[in-house]
Amino acid sequence: MGQFFFSAKIDNERTLFLAPLTERRKQNATEVIENTDDYFLYEKRGQGDDAEIEIIARVDSDEAALRLKDILNLD
Repeated sequence: MGQFFFSAKIDNERTLFLAPLTERRKQNATEVIENTDDYFLYEKRGQGDDAEIEIIARVDSDEAALRLKDILNLD
């Protein structure tokens, strides 16, 4: 897994992502994430290294990621 990366801008400060977590995103997450092999639906608030990452859901297959991408109309 980990081949897809989708996003949608919510407003000037927030973006919704459906993607694997990079190490930097993992470090900025509001919760501890041990296994980053899956896809995550998360919201990024702010910019750069100080951006806050809030995990909304974990997605455990490519098929589920593609379905969620369509449902949420992500690019």
